[in-house]
Amino acid sequence: MELLNSRISCYVHNFDEGKCIGPFQVSHPETVKIKVKVQLNLHGTVTVESARLIENHRYDSRGSAHVTSDKMEIDNHTSSDVANDVEDSHSAAADETKMGKAIRRQDLPVTEKVYGGMTKEELSQAQDKELQLVQQDIKVEQTKDKKNLLESYVYETRNKLLNTFRSFASELEKEGISRNLQQTEEWLYEDGDDESEKVYTEKLEDLKKLVDPIENRYKDEESRVEATRGLLNRIVEYRKAVGSLPATERDAVTSECNKAEQWLREKTQQQDSLPKNTDPILWSSEIKRKGDALDAMCKHIMRSKVSTPRPEDSMESDHGNKQDDMRAD
Repeated sequence: MELLNSRISCYVHNFDEGKCIGPFQVSHPETVKIKVKVQLNLHGTVTVESARLIENHRYDSRGSAHVTSDKMEIDNHTSSDVANDVEDSHSAAADETKMGKAIRRQDLPVTEKVYGGMTKEELSQAQDKELQLVQQDIKVEQTKDKKNLLESYVYETRNKLLNTFRSFASELEKEGISRNLQQTEEWLYEDGDDESEKVYTEKLEDLKKLVDPIENRYKDEESRVEATRGLLNRIVEYRKAVGSLPATERDAVTSECNKAEQWLREKTQQQDSLPKNTDPILWSSEIKRKGDALDAMCKHIMRSKVSTPRPEDSMESDHGNKQDDMRAD
């Protein structure tokens, strides 16, 4: 640091932002001592916390002034600062008997100064702007993804209509969907080249409303086969499990199994008589519900057998008790 036009030169940290000490005025610059308090943090950044001006004049017994030649000190929170203060105090006490002294102390303003950088307000505004730009980039990417998704759906659906969905769509449905796919494709490469995410999403939903019924028929055919196999397996298992049950419970479980099997046979025959391009009258979800109902009924019957004694068992128990009483008499 140096004295220049009554202002301490600026201490710069982080290469773009700094602290300035001053301005201030002194009558004799050579008699001035500046104590600066700085702090070094864990990141290696030094900051100026405070500054104090000390102007020291000493007089001997003849009244002649002696100008001190103190240099500026920097206090960095170490024990040397305390030691210097103690030493100054002892020296001053020793000299009081030989000479008088006049000391003027003044706190100096420490202000921020920016060199080729930004103020805190400008930095905050720049960060807000950066955040807006990031959000805009995310929005652009999301819009692009929706557009690509719509474009892919057009191509994939057109291919499925010719192959996978061919047996599950009527001619009228195929014509309507193909026409909408063509219109959407033309719109994408013309007026829809630069649209919003919402518009692309709505276009995709409109196409799915036409295609979903056909896709549901296709998917449910395989699911219906699995559900049918599951119900038949349950029927077989319950018929095997009733072998150890009393006749009443065994007949009840067998009856429920027969009714479920008959229902499945009739519904399957009706479904097989319909073309694949119409909505099923027997959905896989309906078969699964029938299986769950059979489970509940059969388990209830089998639990009742375990928890409730049969009437004939009660009669045998009473007869045995009477015989025991007669023996006792």
